[in-house]
Amino acid sequence: MCGIAGYCLDPKHYKSVSTADLAGQMLMDIEHRGTDATGGAWINPRTGKRVIRKAPISASKFVPNAGDKLCGGATTAILHTRFATQGSPTNASNNHPIPRGKIVLTHNGHISNDRELFKQLGVPRIAQVDSEAVAALIAFSKDKPWQALTEVYGTAALAWITANDPRNLHLARVNSSPLWIAQASTGSLFYGSTKETVENACIMTDCEMDWIHEAQEGEYFQVRDGRIIRHETFTPAKRESFKLSMPYESDMDWYGRYNQYKADKYSKWWDKHDEFLNF
Repeated sequence: MCGIAGYCLDPKHYKSVSTADLAGQMLMDIEHRGTDATGGAWINPRTGKRVIRKAPISASKFVPNAGDKLCGGATTAILHTRFATQGSPTNASNNHPIPRGKIVLTHNGHISNDRELFKQLGVPRIAQVDSEAVAALIAFSKDKPWQALTEVYGTAALAWITANDPRNLHLARVNSSPLWIAQASTGSLFYGSTKETVENACIMTDCEMDWIHEAQEGEYFQVRDGRIIRHETFTPAKRESFKLSMPYESDMDWYGRYNQYKADKYSKWWDKHDEFLNF
């Protein structure tokens, strides 16, 4: 069990919101869902680069350390608290948000066919966490996101953003994992793993809630400037029993040393194109 949360603000409403305070409160609201690592991601509106901040600590420690730098200037942000099941949190690449291609993604749930997805895509694996497979699937699949997600076996509630696109947010619920979405009277949108998270976000930003929706399995949403501009439904793959993949210590041996070389090269390239904020 992990926690996801975040927002996509109306441009006018954004001017009256402290994004650092909002993001900090939302992280605290989902802390009970995971304390092994905490993180957030957003797009720098001036450069278009993805800004990724994460650490293997609880939200209670992460939020004070992040301070005003948390989601600074971001009209859209994705947040995560991790309960580690696959991949050590001491390896930063296993923690969320997870960048692949042009996207950066957060995931609550567990994917049981992560190794098969990497083999199908033919792209290198960087970390051991199963969630990376979903990020790679969305980033590199030729299908639309809601079509690609039918390939996922397991449980998933997802949120992702794209480099050079600070106004758009993507949300999806595949199987089981909860996803709550709230539309505020100001035009902004909030989402989270719990109903209380989105309700508190409305209170923090001093706005009324127009509606609240618990996403159903097989729903995808594209949000722009706080408004849902696209909604699609899909049929999730039949659920498989929860089963951890091969232990992370040996997963790279299964995938192959050649692809690990490519993964290292890929990771170094993106280090130059992202902004990683460390304590």
